Amino acid sequence: MRRHKLNWIWIIVLGVFFGSCEDYLNRSPNDGFSEDAVYKDYNSLSGFMDRIFLNNSILIYTYDINSYANQYVTVGNLSDEYASVRNDDPSKFVNAGNWLENAGARFEVGSKVGTATGNLGATAIARAYTGLRIVNRVINGVDKVQSITDEQKQKLLGQAYFLRAYFYFEVIKRYGGMPIFDALWGASDNFDLPRKTYQESNKWMQTDLDKAIEYLPTSWPEEEHGRPDKVAALALKSMTQLYAASPLMQNDLNTIEDKGYGKEMAAEAARSAQKTIDAIESHDYYRLMSHDEYRSIQLMPNSNQFAQPEYLWFLRWHPVNWSAYVRAQWLTQPYDDKTGAEGTPYNAPTQNMVDLFERMGDDGKYYPITDPRSGYDAVKTSHPYSNRDPRLANNILVPGEQWGKNLQGVPYYTTTYSGGYSEYFISTNTFTNSSQQTGYMCKKFTWPEASVPLFGASGFERYRLVSVYIRVSQVYLDMAEASYEATGSADALVEGCTMTARQALNIIRVRAGIGELPDGVDFREAYRRERAVELMFEGHRWFDIRRWMIAEDLFKGEFPIMGVKAVPINHPYTAAQLTKGTACTYKLTDFTYEYVPVKSAVRKFNKRNYWYPLPMDEVAALNNLQQNPGW
Repeated sequence: MRRHKLNWIWIIVLGVFFGSCEDYLNRSPNDGFSEDAVYKDYNSLSGFMDRIFLNNSILIYTYDINSYANQYVTVGNLSDEYASVRNDDPSKFVNAGNWLENAGARFEVGSKVGTATGNLGATAIARAYTGLRIVNRVINGVDKVQSITDEQKQKLLGQAYFLRAYFYFEVIKRYGGMPIFDALWGASDNFDLPRKTYQESNKWMQTDLDKAIEYLPTSWPEEEHGRPDKVAALALKSMTQLYAASPLMQNDLNTIEDKGYGKEMAAEAARSAQKTIDAIESHDYYRLMSHDEYRSIQLMPNSNQFAQPEYLWFLRWHPVNWSAYVRAQWLTQPYDDKTGAEGTPYNAPTQNMVDLFERMGDDGKYYPITDPRSGYDAVKTSHPYSNRDPRLANNILVPGEQWGKNLQGVPYYTTTYSGGYSEYFISTNTFTNSSQQTGYMCKKFTWPEASVPLFGASGFERYRLVSVYIRVSQVYLDMAEASYEATGSADALVEGCTMTARQALNIIRVRAGIGELPDGVDFREAYRRERAVELMFEGHRWFDIRRWMIAEDLFKGEFPIMGVKAVPINHPYTAAQLTKGTACTYKLTDFTYEYVPVKSAVRKFNKRNYWYPLPMDEVAALNNLQQNPGW
């Protein structure tokens, strides 16, 4: 029999972690034991599985291109959320059709990725297989554990089934249907299994989620908070079912066509979302945070290691260099204390995203800016950011906006306007070369004191950035989409549900401060716009536009990504003064605005790009591993 490669099925060095009373994230990752020791007792097997939660080892980050670490360029740069100001814009790999850059070693696009030989388990798919192997060892070996109680067994199996579904979902939402990974493989085993369709893969995954829902507790003790619980499993079930109902996922392994939604699966997703909402509303911790609390949803106080009540499933641990990541991720000098590449905001929000925020019309209701009732005029509007959805002010820094004060109390202002310091810094930085700013910087996930030069380390250490996989608002948005696509109506009830699509959407709109959806607005466009705005920059947009199969339309034309050129007027400063770092203390209030194409942010997208390509050496090595169409 031909010997098969093991690039996709990672062999894990076994590690066992003891301890039951202390915080489970405090267990040492260096305690090594034999495989027999793994099944010694409940604490041994529990500790073995806890390696998934430890440090930055296995769980997948939501923001990074490669989803293996919080690096600088986020996955939003593949969609219309961001334009990278770096000259190695990751979208170029997609544009060239070379998503893997080095097919034998790299599994996803972008720079700073790990390889199969040099950085074992670094990419999203490699991490998923690592996680799958760990949880399969738990599921298949739990009966070997001596003196384990039924309650302990259920806790182990509940987490293991949840994590197996989670990791499997991370694979199939990128690559499409895959073989069923429910067994342990060794080097001599034949795992040359045929791929399943997405629907077949999803059907198996749902059985794991049903078991997770059955076994997991409703909540964990405080020192265990962050483990998946019953509510998280319900939320993941509704999310995965919504994906399975989406147009892209109706395809088999040979086609990529827009076949519309799978209505039966959409109805199932709505019922699961309703059950999740019911569980949230009866829970003693989880809840939809209020409008007044909205700003703090994305900010996790450094003194609070147990997150926010809106986080249902999240990665509690964050890299040691998280502050450096935020500095380089969002801000530019003089807000950060970096130079060169790390002093540049790699991810610049686009005008495309700004245009998604609704505007309040004369009647006090909020409308899409393309609706005449909004009163928005892109040509005549001298203040395009006034009367907009409050989340615009929460998510995006606009030209000339005040952002913090120095230690002497002097206000600082963003300088992303034409001729401003930020534009000058980006255009002259050797790491950006011909890259072009968008006129915007990201405000979500950061705070005014996040500036070491201005406030020292203490200002930056007030909060941390957390990878949140599912939060409460997403469940309502999942409900709105699933119910509408199942029934074709915003006001019809799916059998087994007590909430309509419109009611679910309006709960999020009212919380945001924009009121209920006005009459005469297309509901599909409304829930998709609401999802883009509410979950902006949280790692959803790229996967949403793929599963909806709208990327081709979004990326039509030579330069589909837009920015703003805000030209200061009626001010006393010279051009030379505005290019200096001290310009951050200049208050400029009057601008003329021109919306311009960001020519350095090229997007080219065709049908084959909806699925990631499988590495060619794996396709060649495994007879039954069918490549995705067009690759």
